[in-house]
Amino acid sequence: LDSLHQEMEECLKKLGFGFIKRTGQGGGGCISQGEVFNTDKGKIFVKKNSKKGADVMFKGEMRSLEEIESTNTIKVPHPIAVTDNPEGPGTIFVMEYLDMKYLSNQAALGEALAKLHLHNRSREGQEGYVEEFGFDTKTCCGFIPQDNSWQSDWVTYYKSKLGEQVKLTKDEELLGIWPRFQEKIGDYFEGLTIKPSLLHGDLWSGNASQCGDKPVIFDAAAFYGHDEYDLGIAKMFGG
Repeated sequence: LDSLHQEMEECLKKLGFGFIKRTGQGGGGCISQGEVFNTDKGKIFVKKNSKKGADVMFKGEMRSLEEIESTNTIKVPHPIAVTDNPEGPGTIFVMEYLDMKYLSNQAALGEALAKLHLHNRSREGQEGYVEEFGFDTKTCCGFIPQDNSWQSDWVTYYKSKLGEQVKLTKDEELLGIWPRFQEKIGDYFEGLTIKPSLLHGDLWSGNASQCGDKPVIFDAAAFYGHDEYDLGIAKMFGG
């Protein structure tokens, strides 16, 4: 065990940390586990997952946090690196440790999310505006990869996104009605002008918290899409 701990510390030092010490604090959810380390640059949180495909999940999450962080609209843990797990199979994701607590200021979260959703749309016609729907890398909702290939309109992207999940169910009845249902998806958005908004992508109460008096979101699966998508996910999972 000591040798494995030493390998983790050596791995983290290669990322630019001069001092590494375990705090004994841990955490995680139903998919990954994590551990907190003291370093010369402040505390860091190391998420671990031993499953095949964890690198895809963590790389997508890191890219998602980078994109959200770049908007300066809402706090996320600063992502640092994704690399092989030195303590065994799988992958680790190293990020800033935030001392998070129960989210008591729901209004502040709503305001910050609105700013996030409006950020790209406010840059329309300017350099850096994202005019298509999708994302530049795969992300995962839970442990399920999402393709995120760019599409020129929301309905086409949404059909692709839903269709990807429908196929994974292997439900013969659902697969049978899907071709007819997808033809009607556009009807739900008829008459609307939908511009790409940067989304968290997997937003529910388990992926939002508070640091001080500021809202924090994490475990993101970002993409550019319809801003109400985040609200739909939150409602579905009890956000």
